Amino acid sequence: MLPEPPSVPARSFEIVARKIAAMVQSDYKIGQRLPAERDLARTFGVSRPTIREAILSLAMAGMLKVRSNSGAYVVSRHEAPEVQALEGFGPFENLEARRLVEPQVAAIAASRASPAKIAELAETLAMMRRDHAEGREADGPDHRFHVVLAEATGNGALVALSDQLWRGQIESRIWREIHVHMRMEDYRPMWFADHQAIYEAVRSGHARKASAAMTRHLDNIREALMTASHARAMAQPAG
Repeated sequence: MLPEPPSVPARSFEIVARKIAAMVQSDYKIGQRLPAERDLARTFGVSRPTIREAILSLAMAGMLKVRSNSGAYVVSRHEAPEVQALEGFGPFENLEARRLVEPQVAAIAASRASPAKIAELAETLAMMRRDHAEGREADGPDHRFHVVLAEATGNGALVALSDQLWRGQIESRIWREIHVHMRMEDYRPMWFADHQAIYEAVRSGHARKASAAMTRHLDNIREALMTASHARAMAQPAG
């Protein structure tokens, strides 16, 4: 008899959010400022991006408020906020997983891609360029680009995994909260250039260049998220 599937593990930001909530209820009053991110990261033994995800989740749950150039302040101490209801993994956690998987996918695609798959990648780039030129997000072509790249490996498990990781990014509620505060016109040219570089490496059959281009793309996304989720940016009115 097959063993039962494992239960869904708690997300990293969720675990840390619970610890911060307990700390607030135990030691903080309304209006008090939390320690700096680097100090909280040291206290809980996690990365600063994980602390940032936890703080954002508690702000979205109504326990904290993020203030520009200042940090996170306590606005409620009544009950431990429920962050389990937040959809998806934290965007930084998801990006870490993508960084482990997708550069290798790009490298394998560079060595196996058929002319038909290379043509599909080119088509997604054209769609992405058109959407950007019209001032729209290119989520559809972006998603398709990463799925086609995985399809080019000929490995169905990698296709499913790449699709799941991409969806995990865009379906994360914390990602959507950060995305509201991003000036996308500042990032579209860079991210399009990233996809173009990945495509050119795959088309040319350069596995190492394809892997490096994908790594650079994911690092650029991470840097943009760190900038957009800074207290100064998150404290600005949405839109």
